[in-house]
Amino acid sequence: MIRRLVQLFIFVFPLLILSAVPAGAAAEKYTERVFISGYGQIIVVDPAAPKIAASIKVKGPVRDMSFTDDGKTGLFLANDRKSLYVVDTVQNKIVNEVNLEARTDQGLLDRRVWGSAISPDGKKAYAFVTQGEKRRSSFKVHPSKIIEIDLKSKEELRSVEAPYGTHVLQFKQNDANTLFVWGYDLFELDLKKMKLTLRQGIKHPKNEKDGIGNYLMLFPRGENGMNSIPLMKEYPDGRVTEGIMWMNRESGTIKTLEYDREPVGMFSAVVDKEENYAYTTLNKWYKVDIKSQKIVKESVPPNGSLYGVNLSADEEKVYYSGAGNEFIIANKELEVEKQLVLPTDTLDLKVVKIEQ
Repeated sequence: MIRRLVQLFIFVFPLLILSAVPAGAAAEKYTERVFISGYGQIIVVDPAAPKIAASIKVKGPVRDMSFTDDGKTGLFLANDRKSLYVVDTVQNKIVNEVNLEARTDQGLLDRRVWGSAISPDGKKAYAFVTQGEKRRSSFKVHPSKIIEIDLKSKEELRSVEAPYGTHVLQFKQNDANTLFVWGYDLFELDLKKMKLTLRQGIKHPKNEKDGIGNYLMLFPRGENGMNSIPLMKEYPDGRVTEGIMWMNRESGTIKTLEYDREPVGMFSAVVDKEENYAYTTLNKWYKVDIKSQKIVKESVPPNGSLYGVNLSADEEKVYYSGAGNEFIIANKELEVEKQLVLPTDTLDLKVVKIEQ
């Protein structure tokens, strides 16, 4: 009898263990890394320690940061907005550099990138450029464009004119053929047709009664599927409000909320994927209850202004960096738990899941 019970236990126990593992758990195996844009370097942080895992040297301050779907390749803008660096995020090394300057028959085509993104599969890059032709004794302005680049050959494949003021390119989630183009207003780029269309007016709303929106689109989020931005709105009666605008990157749905207090100015925001809470930062830290549209917690950064805020991969912690040379981990009640000194002042931070 005892022997039969032992045999039964040996058979049943593994089934109990398997049933206790959540469905899809195998797909959740990843390494969490925080990529921070520094001066002359990309700073890679292991937030579990926390410690600096790597420092990747580039030319000049780092601006845009975007990543492939598997997190294994990153695209970074630096070198006075002239170069795109392709980085292997597993080995933390540069594997390619694409300089966007070019020669013309009469001179140099001087370009500056003000928004860039890597394709989900890592084969192409897209960059919004302002450009002008430097001749011997003159300068000719060329139309601003979004250009498509083959990252293996560095060849420019296609381009389309795009409105001045564009600052962020961001792929629609689970759709490699659609780019959201954020500028004074929101546009959508169909990559099959290479056609740009207006999706929603922000600075130029369809109905002026909805308020003129203005935002600082230097710090796009969206690693968790929600692109989140602090938003200032001015109404025809002169009233000015501050709040948040966020987009579900899969559905394209845009939502906004306005605070019930005087504007103080915020640089970046992050909304959790369940759309329960938002967190914003600059000289103050806010935790916002999205359902009630109320600020439910307020704090101040420990060492002065902080530009960038983001959520940990499991959304259990709040990360801050930008402006100073620090990386801060706080809990969701805005209480600082850990601080890490970084080698340079910084601009922003991205939280990346690198598939194992």
